[in-house]
Amino acid sequence: MKAIRVDAFGPPAEVVRFLEAPEPETPREGEVTVSVEASPINPSDLLVLSGLYGALPRLPTFPGKEGVGRVLRVGPGTPVFPVGTRVLLPLGAGAWRERLNVRESELLLAPESMDPKKLAMATLNPLCAWSLLDAIVSLEPGDWIAQNAAGSALGRWIIALAKARGIKTVNIVRRDKQIDVLRSLGGNVVLVDGPELGKRIMAATRGAQIKLGLDAVAGAATTRLASCLGRGGTIVSFGMLSGEPGHIATNDLMFRDIKLRGFWLSSHLATMPRETTAEILSRTMELVATSVVEIPVEATYTLDRIKDAVAHAQREGRSGKILLTPGSAS
Repeated sequence: MKAIRVDAFGPPAEVVRFLEAPEPETPREGEVTVSVEASPINPSDLLVLSGLYGALPRLPTFPGKEGVGRVLRVGPGTPVFPVGTRVLLPLGAGAWRERLNVRESELLLAPESMDPKKLAMATLNPLCAWSLLDAIVSLEPGDWIAQNAAGSALGRWIIALAKARGIKTVNIVRRDKQIDVLRSLGGNVVLVDGPELGKRIMAATRGAQIKLGLDAVAGAATTRLASCLGRGGTIVSFGMLSGEPGHIATNDLMFRDIKLRGFWLSSHLATMPRETTAEILSRTMELVATSVVEIPVEATYTLDRIKDAVAHAQREGRSGKILLTPGSAS
């Protein structure tokens, strides 16, 4: 069986290994073997490979946080998902390999009519976006939020879900070419990050009080995002794309009562009933199927080209996701 394995953390394109791994064991009762169709390379995958993620797996490990596949074999008993059924893999399954065993209770039925490339991206970012909008601050129609890294797949989900709820978004990006794209998706305000960001947002929103700031970048970007919030606003730190710790000005903490808290999806999902997670993902697939949310794919790679794929995923200025197609490995 073809697979990607990591034996040590370091530069992502150097530590990924394409190799022959043992086939999964015959599935036991309550288990199935899934043949993986597609899996994306997410920023969190790259952080794990680098050894910079806050919760690292034991080594050696098979990477790949999410993906979609088909049931290939079933364990004894009456299967919930018969052979041939298309399913979404559970988060953290290690999807960068051709086949793996999974508990049936952790799987979710995936529509046959949908493109597997779209389904491969229908778990991690949608769940994160739903949670960030629901679990941190009470938001009502007409409220404003701000997010950086707004051109990412997660940023697009936040725009779509916020728009559906009547929540207005300030979307901070790194490049001018992203402005028109995010406006067309429903972003109310789209601005390039940089000096005097707070003043520019104040002018664009006509002085709106922004309740929530979603920070995926950290470093100085956290400081700029905090300066945009209204008094008593909350910054949620859930990423570190800059590779640097986030900073908030002491005056913002002291005199404007800006609050800072962290968010880790895995920890949040551990407190969420399985039925709620399944309901969110079912609604997510409806949004994908009706093209309410479109996450562009820039390139797909077979497993034997993993080093090229990871290098591409780290490239500045990408216009879409990089996906692996394990079932196509040569």
